[in-house]
Amino acid sequence: MHWIKILSLLVPAAIAAPEPIQSYDTYKSWFVACDNGLSCVAKGYAEGAKRAEMSIERAAGPEGTISAKISAENKFNLGDVRLDGKAVELNPQDWTLDGADEEYSMSTDRLPAIRALVAQLRNGSKLTLAEGAEVPLDGFAAALVRLDERQGRLGGVTALAKPGATPASRVPQPPALPHIPNRPITFTLTPDEAQRLITTVREGQQAVMKKEDCDAEVTAMKPEAYALDGERALVFIPCIMGAYQGSSVAFLAQRSNGAAEQVIAPLAYSGNSADHSGVDMFTEGDFDPKTGMLSMAARGRGLADCGTSASWIWDGKAFQLTSHYLQIACGGLSPGDWPTLFRSIQ
Repeated sequence: MHWIKILSLLVPAAIAAPEPIQSYDTYKSWFVACDNGLSCVAKGYAEGAKRAEMSIERAAGPEGTISAKISAENKFNLGDVRLDGKAVELNPQDWTLDGADEEYSMSTDRLPAIRALVAQLRNGSKLTLAEGAEVPLDGFAAALVRLDERQGRLGGVTALAKPGATPASRVPQPPALPHIPNRPITFTLTPDEAQRLITTVREGQQAVMKKEDCDAEVTAMKPEAYALDGERALVFIPCIMGAYQGSSVAFLAQRSNGAAEQVIAPLAYSGNSADHSGVDMFTEGDFDPKTGMLSMAARGRGLADCGTSASWIWDGKAFQLTSHYLQIACGGLSPGDWPTLFRSIQ
């Protein structure tokens, strides 16, 4: 499955390089994902007929905002929330109930209320809601320690897991986000030139297609070619068609003669560096000349409750990473609501 292959590319290469800011850590039924601005989310869920999840999101810095949310497919009230069979103490003034269309939730952005909930849940094993929906708590405490650690909050007055006396002013400021502006493409290909490039690249890059285990005939997808400038073009050659998604190999081709090299686009999880592995297979690959943006989105399964997506902007020399989202374990409620690992300012 090409989703598994994409995950394998997210493992850092054994090449010395600066440690990336972003991280993704799994603790049993919970994970913590932090992006390159050190905004983090801790989320826990279990697969099952009655889906539910709990998440805590927090921005970096002394004044970083925080929110907690418990969600389920079926409607529930505060009185339905139980920890290992016992009612959880919740102040109705602190929590907002909302929901429709098989996603109902209770949420708050008040730190004292979140701390009170954490104190009750940290030693529990299971949070249950209405109609059998439940959120496992194995890994919950470790996930919150990791969240505090990543943002430099351990032992401080803003910590969730291990608070202390260290003032909020000691919490590090968030890292600056990169500015990667859109770069509209003003060049175009004629239909004849596009077809010539597609044919030349397909015939000349058979070794690459074989290396990627591409199918000989992928009729459900069409090859595409886009001008990048007066000399180069981006060419997509279909490679694999799965049950619900197709993947293409992308090439940077010379418009004059079709000489091409495979596009290997950097990913945040292994560091945004040419010395690291990146995406060499573009699932649902697309290119938007209006912004100069290349994008892909690979679902782990049809529900889209796990997967990875990313986008890059052509800067005139290479494709620069602009966004990256990742959720490894399948589950939770909102399709495609994968944590952010990398973001930028356009």
